[in-house]
Parts: sequence; C-alpha cells; structure tokens
Amino acid sequence: MTTVSSRIPSFLLALLFAFPFAAKAAEFRVGQRVTIPAGQTISGNLYVAAGEAALSGNVAGDLVCAGGNVFLAGTVSEDVVVGGGDLNVQGRVGKDLRLAAGRVSLSGQVGGDFVVAGGQVRILSGATIGGDLVVAGGEVILEGAVRGAVRAAGGEITINDAVTGPVRVRATSLTIGERARLGGELTYWAPREAAIHPGAQLGGPVTFNMIAGMDRDWLGSVVRRLGIAVLFLTLLMSLAGGLLGVLIFRKPSEELVRHTLHNFGRELLRGFLLFFAMPAVLFLVTLTVVGLPVAVIAGLAHVSFGIIAVIYAGIAFGSLLWKAVAKKEEYEATWKSALAGIPLLALMSLLPLLGIVVNAMFFLAVFGSLYQRFWLVVRAAVRPQP
Repeated sequence: MTTVSSRIPSFLLALLFAFPFAAKAAEFRVGQRVTIPAGQTISGNLYVAAGEAALSGNVAGDLVCAGGNVFLAGTVSEDVVVGGGDLNVQGRVGKDLRLAAGRVSLSGQVGGDFVVAGGQVRILSGATIGGDLVVAGGEVILEGAVRGAVRAAGGEITINDAVTGPVRVRATSLTIGERARLGGELTYWAPREAAIHPGAQLGGPVTFNMIAGMDRDWLGSVVRRLGIAVLFLTLLMSLAGGLLGVLIFRKPSEELVRHTLHNFGRELLRGFLLFFAMPAVLFLVTLTVVGLPVAVIAGLAHVSFGIIAVIYAGIAFGSLLWKAVAKKEEYEATWKSALAGIPLLALMSLLPLLGIVVNAMFFLAVFGSLYQRFWLVVRAAVRPQP
C-alpha cells in the first residue's frame, strides 16, 4: 500500500536540507515568561517564544523573538527580529533590527538598519541608528539620531533630531521639530504642507507633493509589503504556538500528528466536509429558538480548531519530512519537526498552485483530526459509567 511519506516530492527534501537548521549553535527558550538576566551570555543564536520576555543578558549571535510583551536591555551582536504586542528596546543591537508590533519604543543603539512597523512607534532621545530607518505606523515620533536615510509612511509623523541622509515621508501630517537637523533633502507627500519649526536646520532642498487622495501605485506597494509582513508575523506566531504546543503538550501533540498522518486521506475528507459544512449548519441552528447559544459556542470551537490546525499543519508536515529524512520508525512531534515544518510549509504557500494545495491538504487533515479527537473526548464524557 502506498504510504503518505512515499508521495513526498523530492524537492521538499532538498528544501529541508537547505533550511538553516543550526541546532547546536542555538538556544530555544519557550514559556509564559522568559528571562535572560543581566550578566548571562548566550554564545550562539537565541530563539524565544513567550507571553512575556525580559532579555537583559547578552546574545553573541542573532535574536529571534515572538511574544506579547518584549523588553530588550542587553547587547545582541548580530541581527534582531521581534514580533509582538508591546516592544521596548533599551539595549544595543550590533547589526540590523526588525520589529513589528502594536507599540514600539527604542531608546538604545542600532548598529545597522532599523525596519519597524507598528501602531505607535517612538524613537526616543538618546537612541542612535547607524544605518537607515524604514518605518510605517499610525503615529511615528523620531527623537533619536539616524546616520543613514529615513523612509517613513503613516499617519502623524514627527522628526525632531539629526538625520544624516535624505528623508522621504508619506503621511497625513508631518512635523519637523526645533531640534531637527536634516543633512540631506526632504521629500514628502501629504495633504498639506509640513509644520516646520523656525529653529530646525534643513541642509538640503525641500520638496512638497500634495496628495488629495490615495496614490494607487503607493497603495499597491504598501499592500505587497503588508502581505510580506503578515506572512512573516504569521510564521512567527505559528512558530511560537507550535513550539509551545510540542514542548508543553508533548503527548497530545504527538497523538494528533500521528493520527493525522496515519489516516491522512480519511481525515482530509473529514476536514474538507466539516470546514465548509459547519458554518452553514451553525447558521441554520441560529434560526431556532434555543439554538443561538449552541451556535455561538460551536462557532468558537470551529474557529479555535482552525487556528490550531494552521499551527499543527506545519508540525505534521515537518514530522513527515523528518521521518523520511532521519529514517525514523514513527512520526514524532518535537521541536525539530516544528522548527523545520512550519517555515517550510509557509514558504511553500508562495508557490502559485502546488504550495496552496499542499498547505490546504495538511490544514484540512489536521482540522479533521481535531474534530475526531474532540468527538472521542465528548463521547467518553457522556458515556454512562458502569
């Protein structure tokens, strides 16, 4: 009988080997709260997934972190990539810093470029950026020094410190403060002219481009970049959820993955039917007198299963590849399968047709398995005890 693993395309195995998987040179910290105290040094790369992360120690390599609240006060010698809700960077980053969050605050030093997207972005006085600043946000306040160029897009943008290179801004409103020292040209797009303080020093020409509505070319560029940002954040959140799942809920995760892969075709069909049929059934239930509370609870469960399936689809994919490559006797749900499978499945989604089909198949198979496991729990709970 043909097994699922025998149908793996050979290029997927090549992708697995190409994935930068340096486990020996990396440390992984997962939990509700992760702390790296001052004085502690991580010799290699550090990967963190936590609800709250307080990183006051030093990292000799790269730092990749996903969390709700992230506080960085130590020194990271290489690059930093962080996604979360509230990010506060007070330490030093040797190379590039890339952040995406609801609220971002920088008061430390960045040796390279600083790329950031957030609802509110504040670069406080005393902060320094050695390279370029690329920022998008609803409210952007720049009170630190930038030794490169500035490219900013957002709602309300304020520049009130030294910028060595050229400045290009697209905003609803632009304010140039008293302490602003612009060494290059200032080019901006806005509905009205910028508010420029008389004490500001502008070292180059100022070009104002009035926009009454939305620039379609710019909007298309923003949509493309947002798509990349969404893919990146989804990958980070899936990695965080997957690592938490396989490390904290090891046995249930392994049972789910093994059941999915051993019964792939059946669970794929079950997932397909339930994914598309349940919303219609729940809508009909809401039309009954007592059906609304039941439909709400069932709808929340349906959405929850979908979120879990997105995460565990990558783990199942990684487990399948890991079994084939490492010649394991059984499927394993470990941090290795999560770290390999989730990014690879996300990268496959970029392929026009094949990637979408593979992602959908693994998602629906896990989705069906979740309903099957849930039904077993419900049936065991309501079965009369002897």
